Amino acid sequence: MSFPAADFATNLEKWFATSQRDLPWREIANARDGYRVLVSEVMLQQTTVAAVIPFYHRFLARFPDARTLARAEIDEVLPLWAGLGYYSRARNLHAAAKAVMEKHGGIFPQNFEEVLALPGVGRYTAGAVCSIAFGQKVPIVDANVARVLARVLCLKGDVKSPKVQAQLWQSASELVNASTQPSNFNPAMMELGALVCVPKTPRCEACPVSDFCGAFKTNRQSEFPQFAAKKAHQQMHDVCVLFADASGVLLRQRSTENTARNWWKGMWELPRTTVLEGESTPAALGRLLAELNIQAEIGGCIKTLRHGVTTHAITLDCYEISDAKFENSAAQIFEWDETRKLAIPSTMRQLLDWYYSHRVVNEQLALL
Repeated sequence: MSFPAADFATNLEKWFATSQRDLPWREIANARDGYRVLVSEVMLQQTTVAAVIPFYHRFLARFPDARTLARAEIDEVLPLWAGLGYYSRARNLHAAAKAVMEKHGGIFPQNFEEVLALPGVGRYTAGAVCSIAFGQKVPIVDANVARVLARVLCLKGDVKSPKVQAQLWQSASELVNASTQPSNFNPAMMELGALVCVPKTPRCEACPVSDFCGAFKTNRQSEFPQFAAKKAHQQMHDVCVLFADASGVLLRQRSTENTARNWWKGMWELPRTTVLEGESTPAALGRLLAELNIQAEIGGCIKTLRHGVTTHAITLDCYEISDAKFENSAAQIFEWDETRKLAIPSTMRQLLDWYYSHRVVNEQLALL
């Protein structure tokens, strides 16, 4: 390192002590519990802090420890995750809880390699758990930490490249080893990136470690971190069918197989398919109904939603169907109240809520 690591760590930890946000996973009862730190870190992947807070409270109220989560069925877990997206995280967390019970006798492991071996846990997450919950001097590098270090060290090259990643992890390791409070230092690095060393217009005047920052000293904050050119999103066109009235709605459960683009494994949704290349929308709808073993009249498109999954940009058109006959179909009718207990992807939940508020409620009001 080109600057005193111990001084850097001391300044940062002092700042964190007075400037950190009041977040539920930082409460002592949660921050010193490996399972609860793991829950927060998994939830925070690809998700904002504000979005995670209510989910974190609800999840721990239902699954306060690894034992409770391990005993639950995945169908009990997914509804509490619906809305956070990236549902494989919930499956991995469930599997990790089972591993804690089966391999560690229900006691959350403290050894870094054992934490790293839990399903769905990578180097960053294992480091976060071991440093925050157990005070171990292990490094972490997430997007916030990478941005801080890239500016401090003026690291050139794609920040996601193996070469730069190796530099980031080495520097993070040196810094946390120089700290006196790793359980505070690592969160402080993340907090600095989230609140001060932000992607655009960093607040350098409020930075506790600006004296150590190469980008600040040379006025090159906007040059770091550096990224390779982004690939264009892959466009997808999906269609779904809606058969519903005031009593209920037709839903289908997705396969649990690990196939390409099966992002919502095992969750319930309006029957849906992707329009294939060269296929017309009516043909795709006909193919979908045939797959479902449903005979029905296809009406018009009643709603279009646009959403993204990984590198895919999806346009979802919803078509209303009527006079449906679906004996021996994979789909089934659920009462509206029942749908609240099902694991339904957030986009589908949005579509169902829209339909219920605009159609069903109006139907009920018309009967008054």
